[in-house]
Amino acid sequence: MATKPIPYPNFDNIIIWRHAEAEQADFELGEQDNERQLTIKGRHQAKRMARWLKEHLPKNTGLVSSPAVRAVQTAEALNYKIQLNNALKPSASLVDVLHELTQYQQQKNILIVGHQPWLGELVAYLFEQTVVDIADIQSLSVKKGAVWWLRRQDSEKSSSLHAGYTLRAMQIPSLL
Repeated sequence: MATKPIPYPNFDNIIIWRHAEAEQADFELGEQDNERQLTIKGRHQAKRMARWLKEHLPKNTGLVSSPAVRAVQTAEALNYKIQLNNALKPSASLVDVLHELTQYQQQKNILIVGHQPWLGELVAYLFEQTVVDIADIQSLSVKKGAVWWLRRQDSEKSSSLHAGYTLRAMQIPSLL
């Protein structure tokens, strides 16, 4: 059985936002990871980052979020229309995420609220200037509440079909 080719995102801007600080789950008491809520500190982190994003986001940026409560609460701080995507769960693989992003390609700019390690893997993958084996991608550390803003390189100036993205901005809540 042939595997589907791994799609490469084609957005002008991809903004990655890791959910803010969340409560710890007590799995022995049956608490579920997806139900974890933001802490008070996490709510403040999300509000600070949302203010910064509102000042800087391009017009018509689509907002896609993991359905986990902590990610939704982070996204809600921005007060944009949120598109929940069940595939962007904490346990998602980078390949799953890349396939899911294809359904949003009509948007030039996308803001994705999600989780480690796949957010860090996505950032690392998008920084690559050549086609690489996805199994070789090492996750970058994306801190809780942080934003990584990547802009697509001009593919006409690139010698590769896999033009890659460059870092436009990286922001953490404690600097705001």
